[in-house]
Amino acid sequence: MNDEEKVIHTYTKDVLLPIIKRVKTYLLDEMNIDVFNTSEITCPKNIHLKKNTVMIGTTGSIKLIITLGFDEELLNKMVEIFLDGENISEYDLSEVRDSVACEVTNTIIGNAIDNPIDNSDIYITPPVLVCSAKTLNKEKNSKFAFITFITKYGEIELTAVGPKEQFENELKFIEN
Repeated sequence: MNDEEKVIHTYTKDVLLPIIKRVKTYLLDEMNIDVFNTSEITCPKNIHLKKNTVMIGTTGSIKLIITLGFDEELLNKMVEIFLDGENISEYDLSEVRDSVACEVTNTIIGNAIDNPIDNSDIYITPPVLVCSAKTLNKEKNSKFAFITFITKYGEIELTAVGPKEQFENELKFIEN
């Protein structure tokens, strides 16, 4: 393993691995949805967010924006599971979809975020739903980490965006 791979491994272990693990356990334990493949962590120059993407920010000694983007079919399946056979109007269904996306993201990130820098508390912002696809472009002072989870109902895309200095100096994460 070269030095860059060691740094990515350390970052993965300390910051992303708990989130990656929680995505998988949440889907399996709470939704009975198996994740049958997970991509490698990449560091793209830009990220095209899915139509149903939820953003949560962290504050404290780790400042990140974390997103989970859901494929339409997967989000529909999660809504079906949340509703458990309850009939609701089409208008209410739209609100429920938004709420489910935010609740799932909040639960996953809230249960998984860890602070490998100084073990101080990390606070998360309320979830914000991005309802139309957007592209995040990497600025010179930022870094992206990106991973995809694949289920039989579609994908979830996890993105962590943070200051370049934090990724390189504090989290020891170097871009490919």
